[in-house]
Amino acid sequence: MNIFRLKDLYERNNLPEAETKSAIDLVMEVNEQIDLDLDAIDTDVLDQLIRYLVKENKNTVPSFVVLMRYFNVIDRKDLFIHLTKYTGMLGVMDNIEKRLIGLKGKAEAERILSGFQKPILGTPPVRLPDYVNQLMVILDSNLEASETEDVLAGNNHGVSKESQLPEKVEYEKSASLKDYLRERHQRKVEELTKHFQENKVWFEQVITKEVVDFVASNQEVLSGVLENDKLYITKIPYDTLAYLNAENETDKKYYGCHCPFAREAIKAGRTDISGRFCYCSAGFAKFPFETILDQKLKIKVLDSILMGGDLCRFEIDLENVSYKK
Repeated sequence: MNIFRLKDLYERNNLPEAETKSAIDLVMEVNEQIDLDLDAIDTDVLDQLIRYLVKENKNTVPSFVVLMRYFNVIDRKDLFIHLTKYTGMLGVMDNIEKRLIGLKGKAEAERILSGFQKPILGTPPVRLPDYVNQLMVILDSNLEASETEDVLAGNNHGVSKESQLPEKVEYEKSASLKDYLRERHQRKVEELTKHFQENKVWFEQVITKEVVDFVASNQEVLSGVLENDKLYITKIPYDTLAYLNAENETDKKYYGCHCPFAREAIKAGRTDISGRFCYCSAGFAKFPFETILDQKLKIKVLDSILMGGDLCRFEIDLENVSYKK
């Protein structure tokens, strides 16, 4: 193990001594559960360690943060990224419930969801599609189709409005929304290029020249294209490098899908997961633009991997929205 690297990280960031000790203790504890050095494990062993954390009621956000920090400092990008397959579901079901309460009221929302048990942190990703199936059956049995889509299409990952304010400033500086979208795309390509040059993970992705070129070739990716009051957005694949190098369609779709609740169903060849759940991903795509334009927006899923497409593509209707033309 490289405990000293972890300790150095905490000290360089002036984190409390008690927090540093707790992090070191956790890393040493999980290392004791296996017969080899923690630095040498693969994703199967990491899954085993996560099962241990669940069993010991230590499957907390702070525990996952410690492990992600550790694997980051020892440059095990594969293990860091694997952990995001678990943390990607954080808060999603809670926020869908909040939107249902906003639509139907607390009492009715509690009635609708009375038989639904939300997944806990550490739930194996392969089991998450079952939760989607159960939720969609419940929602579709109690709501109109448009209501289900509205409930799903929120900021379910809890992205802070403040995190989008720098882009709002950029929009306000631009001559038009079209100019802003072009400039935003250029900034994103530059951001990815920097991560490639510095060999840094960008969110859950390893960035290569191939990935940068892919994003640079399509302005809809990480930005958008405006045509006739319609804003078109294409989601970047979850693992763009693996997506581009996939040897078959199943792998391509698996690496393209961001949704932790759906991805494993694609890998398993399941066809029972409702593609309308992709309105959850649509909500993630529209939230930055709701902040930038300071208005609630309507979005439509044009295509998604869960619906059989190769990428997820959305349309935001700006016909009755005020924006710079």
